[in-house]
Amino acid sequence: MILQITPLLLLIACLNQETSSDITGWHMEKSDFICAAKFNVTKELLYSMVDTNIKLINPDDEFVKKYMKCWLLEEGIIDGAGNLNLDEYKAWYTTYGYDYVKKYKVEKYKIEDRRIGFDKAVVDCQTQMGVALNIQDKEPTFFNCIISTIGAV
Repeated sequence: MILQITPLLLLIACLNQETSSDITGWHMEKSDFICAAKFNVTKELLYSMVDTNIKLINPDDEFVKKYMKCWLLEEGIIDGAGNLNLDEYKAWYTTYGYDYVKKYKVEKYKIEDRRIGFDKAVVDCQTQMGVALNIQDKEPTFFNCIISTIGAV
Protein backbone atom coordinates (compact mmCIF):
# COMPACT_ATOMS: atom_id res chain seq x y z
CA MET A 1 0.00 0.00 0.00
CA ILE A 2 1.36 3.40 -0.99
CA LEU A 3 0.44 6.36 1.21
CA GLN A 4 -0.35 9.44 -0.83
CA ILE A 5 0.48 12.77 0.81
CA THR A 6 -2.62 14.92 0.58
CA PRO A 7 -3.09 18.49 1.81
CA LEU A 8 -5.08 17.10 4.75
CA LEU A 9 -2.26 14.73 5.77
CA LEU A 10 0.23 17.58 5.38
CA LEU A 11 -1.94 19.76 7.61
CA ILE A 12 -2.18 17.05 10.28
CA ALA A 13 1.58 16.48 10.17
CA CYS A 14 2.28 20.21 10.43
CA LEU A 15 -0.12 20.66 13.33
CA ASN A 16 1.78 17.99 15.25
CA GLN A 17 5.15 19.73 14.76
CA GLU A 18 6.74 22.54 16.71
CA THR A 19 5.27 25.70 15.27
CA SER A 20 7.77 28.42 16.12
CA SER A 21 10.48 29.93 14.00
CA ASP A 22 13.91 30.85 15.29
CA ILE A 23 14.08 33.44 12.53
CA THR A 24 11.04 35.54 13.37
CA GLY A 25 9.52 34.20 16.56
CA TRP A 26 6.34 33.80 14.53
CA HIS A 27 4.09 30.95 15.60
CA MET A 28 2.05 29.50 12.80
CA GLU A 29 -1.68 29.39 13.35
CA LYS A 30 -4.16 26.82 12.07
CA SER A 31 -4.98 29.14 9.17
CA ASP A 32 -1.28 29.22 8.19
CA PHE A 33 -1.19 25.44 8.01
CA ILE A 34 -4.43 25.25 6.02
CA CYS A 35 -3.25 27.81 3.48
CA ALA A 36 0.27 26.34 3.34
CA ALA A 37 -1.26 22.94 2.55
CA LYS A 38 -3.60 24.47 -0.02
CA PHE A 39 -0.69 26.07 -1.88
CA ASN A 40 1.81 23.29 -1.05
CA VAL A 41 4.40 25.62 0.48
CA THR A 42 6.85 25.24 3.35
CA LYS A 43 7.02 27.13 6.61
CA GLU A 44 10.35 28.54 5.46
CA LEU A 45 8.72 30.13 2.42
CA LEU A 46 6.02 31.62 4.64
CA TYR A 47 8.64 32.98 7.05
CA SER A 48 10.48 34.55 4.12
CA MET A 49 7.34 36.51 3.18
CA VAL A 50 7.46 38.67 6.33
CA ASP A 51 9.95 40.80 8.20
CA THR A 52 10.57 40.58 11.95
CA ASN A 53 7.44 42.67 12.57
CA ILE A 54 5.37 40.28 10.37
CA LYS A 55 4.91 42.97 7.75
CA LEU A 56 4.70 41.45 4.27
CA ILE A 57 7.91 42.11 2.38
CA ASN A 58 6.35 41.97 -1.10
CA PRO A 59 2.61 42.63 -0.79
CA ASP A 60 2.18 43.01 -4.58
CA ASP A 61 3.48 39.52 -5.34
CA GLU A 62 0.71 37.31 -6.82
CA PHE A 63 1.42 34.42 -4.44
CA VAL A 64 1.38 36.75 -1.43
CA LYS A 65 -1.99 38.11 -2.57
CA LYS A 66 -3.47 34.60 -2.90
CA TYR A 67 -1.99 33.42 0.38
CA MET A 68 -3.18 36.46 2.33
CA LYS A 69 -6.69 36.15 0.94
CA CYS A 70 -6.72 32.50 2.04
CA TRP A 71 -5.27 33.36 5.45
CA LEU A 72 -7.70 36.22 6.12
CA LEU A 73 -10.62 34.01 5.05
CA GLU A 74 -9.48 31.17 7.33
CA GLU A 75 -9.04 33.60 10.22
CA GLY A 76 -12.57 34.90 9.64
CA ILE A 77 -11.19 38.42 9.14
CA ILE A 78 -12.77 38.69 5.68
CA ASP A 79 -15.58 36.88 3.93
CA GLY A 80 -15.45 35.47 0.41
CA ALA A 81 -16.32 38.86 -1.07
CA GLY A 82 -13.47 40.64 0.76
CA ASN A 83 -15.64 42.32 3.41
CA LEU A 84 -13.92 42.91 6.74
CA ASN A 85 -15.15 41.38 9.98
CA LEU A 86 -13.75 44.04 12.30
CA ASP A 87 -14.56 42.11 15.48
CA GLU A 88 -12.44 39.14 14.32
CA TYR A 89 -9.66 41.42 13.10
CA LYS A 90 -9.61 43.31 16.39
CA ALA A 91 -9.43 40.04 18.35
CA TRP A 92 -6.47 38.88 16.24
CA TYR A 93 -4.73 42.27 16.35
CA THR A 94 -5.01 42.70 20.13
CA THR A 95 -3.66 39.22 20.88
CA TYR A 96 -1.59 37.61 18.14
CA GLY A 97 -0.58 40.83 16.43
CA TYR A 98 1.14 42.12 19.55
CA ASP A 99 2.65 38.74 20.36
CA TYR A 100 4.21 38.44 16.91
CA VAL A 101 6.04 41.73 17.27
CA LYS A 102 7.21 40.76 20.77
CA LYS A 103 5.00 43.22 22.62
CA TYR A 104 3.60 40.61 25.00
CA LYS A 105 3.45 42.54 28.25
CA VAL A 106 -0.15 43.44 28.95
CA GLU A 107 1.03 45.73 31.74
CA LYS A 108 2.90 47.84 29.20
CA TYR A 109 0.63 47.30 26.16
CA LYS A 110 -2.78 47.35 27.79
CA ILE A 111 -5.62 45.54 26.05
CA GLU A 112 -7.83 48.64 26.05
CA ASP A 113 -5.02 50.67 24.45
CA ARG A 114 -4.60 47.91 21.84
CA ARG A 115 -8.33 48.08 21.03
CA ILE A 116 -8.22 51.87 20.71
CA GLY A 117 -5.11 51.54 18.52
CA PHE A 118 -6.89 49.06 16.29
CA ASP A 119 -9.93 51.30 15.86
CA LYS A 120 -7.67 54.21 14.90
CA ALA A 121 -5.60 52.00 12.56
CA VAL A 122 -8.71 50.83 10.72
CA VAL A 123 -9.91 54.37 10.11
CA ASP A 124 -6.43 55.55 9.09
CA CYS A 125 -5.88 52.59 6.74
CA GLN A 126 -9.34 52.88 5.21
CA THR A 127 -8.72 56.57 4.54
CA GLN A 128 -5.20 56.01 3.23
CA MET A 129 -6.31 53.21 0.89
CA GLY A 130 -9.68 54.66 -0.09
CA VAL A 131 -11.65 51.63 1.09
CA ALA A 132 -14.53 51.08 3.49
CA LEU A 133 -15.27 47.55 4.68
CA ASN A 134 -14.39 45.81 1.43
CA ILE A 135 -10.68 45.20 0.86
CA GLN A 136 -10.93 42.70 -1.98
CA ASP A 137 -7.70 42.59 -4.02
CA LYS A 138 -6.06 44.84 -1.41
CA GLU A 139 -5.74 42.28 1.40
CA PRO A 140 -1.90 42.29 1.72
CA THR A 141 -1.63 46.08 1.60
CA PHE A 142 -4.40 46.52 4.16
CA PHE A 143 -2.77 43.90 6.41
CA ASN A 144 0.56 45.76 6.19
CA CYS A 145 -1.11 49.05 7.00
CA ILE A 146 -2.84 47.59 10.06
CA ILE A 147 0.16 45.60 11.34
CA SER A 148 2.54 48.53 10.94
CA THR A 149 0.60 50.42 13.60
CA ILE A 150 1.72 47.91 16.23
CA GLY A 151 5.35 48.48 15.35
CA ALA A 152 4.81 52.20 15.86
CA VAL A 153 3.60 51.71 19.46
